[in-house]
Amino acid sequence: MSKASVRSENMASLTPPPADYVPSPSSKQRNLMENLLVAKMEQAALGNASSSSRLLLRTNSADSTSSMGSVSSSTSDVCKCDDCLLGISDLDAGELTDTAAKRNKPSGWRKLRNIVQWTPFFQIYKKQRYPWVQLAGHQGNFKAGPDQGTILKKLSAKEEQCFKMLMNDALRPYVPEYKGQVTSDDGECSYIQLQDLLGDFNSPCVMDCKIGVRTYLEEELAKAKENPKLRKDMYEKMIQIDANAPTEEEHRLKAVTKPRYMVWRETISSTATLGFRIEGIRKSDGSSSKDFKTTKTREQVIKAFSEFTDTCSHSIPKYIQRLQAIKAILETSEFFKGHEVIGSSLLFVHDRYNANVWLIDFAKSLPLPNDIKIDHSSCWNVGNHEDGYLIGINNLISIFVTMLEKQRVCVTPPLNLSDPTESIESKDVENEEALIS
Repeated sequence: MSKASVRSENMASLTPPPADYVPSPSSKQRNLMENLLVAKMEQAALGNASSSSRLLLRTNSADSTSSMGSVSSSTSDVCKCDDCLLGISDLDAGELTDTAAKRNKPSGWRKLRNIVQWTPFFQIYKKQRYPWVQLAGHQGNFKAGPDQGTILKKLSAKEEQCFKMLMNDALRPYVPEYKGQVTSDDGECSYIQLQDLLGDFNSPCVMDCKIGVRTYLEEELAKAKENPKLRKDMYEKMIQIDANAPTEEEHRLKAVTKPRYMVWRETISSTATLGFRIEGIRKSDGSSSKDFKTTKTREQVIKAFSEFTDTCSHSIPKYIQRLQAIKAILETSEFFKGHEVIGSSLLFVHDRYNANVWLIDFAKSLPLPNDIKIDHSSCWNVGNHEDGYLIGINNLISIFVTMLEKQRVCVTPPLNLSDPTESIESKDVENEEALIS
């Protein structure tokens, strides 16, 4: 059979399989056509950046989102996070563009993906190129960066300003490096380019902890109180978590107001009790969980942290050391001194050999009013702008220290152990000789 006929047969056989097709582990190695398609896929990923960017939902999300993301999340049509439900995410609403119509336009990348995504090699390629995941916040806020070791996050002017300040602050080694602003080819979407914090880890475990005693700005609460309306969607979300949370009147109306929901959601987790809460955890095997909304007590947090560090106990002392360094730097940071840090997270990352912690998410970190000074550790009352950031840091350090103290320490005895009675007798003889002399 000629090479031409073989190629024609390969071309004829390259048709997408049924929707329920699952490639078997024993699938053969890439053939010529798969190689060509992968090359086209890489070209499309670069050449159709503007098309793929139009699939993202937000232009200026001011919500705190983990400095990780997934390209697959960009195909999500609706973000279901709490801040989207509350409508408090887009502080720069005036800059939003109408993307609903554009999302309906087919992109070259989507067409190509539909052809090649069923090949066994595609899944391997996808894992190698995009090993990071988004644990929290708005789905669709992240894209792969144009440079290796970088990611793109939807532009928030306030967050970009924070990163510019942080690059000249004592906190610079403890935040992802800011590498400038990137605009899509069509000029409609802008992103900030950040360091991919997972780039130096191999199959890492990742945890996102939201820091502070509240995750909403005072202006968001004040705006919600201006003309409060009854919201059935918030009532339904409330009873999904705790059926006894609404009052009798709220049960009768089957609705709650936005301010009521905003305050309530902070009280059901460790945000109110410990000054931080777990947003999400991803293990090294790829499994992940965001089911921490009612993780409230110290004991519950310790259990979650223990599962997170279960196979890498070496990470605990490294986390303690890093957290203590962060706390010390915060005391000297001009940025920290002059900002109300709301909705920010600490990103914990470890693998079999390394562990590290970074401060991420600054879209809600706003400069303090000129007449306001805060210590980040006092209780919050409306109007004092306290964020409780140091309360969360101190409790995190305390919990990890408790976990370290509970670790079993293996002590290897010396090869030759002397008889204890012999050592006592020899000491007695030495003492007698000393007295005689």
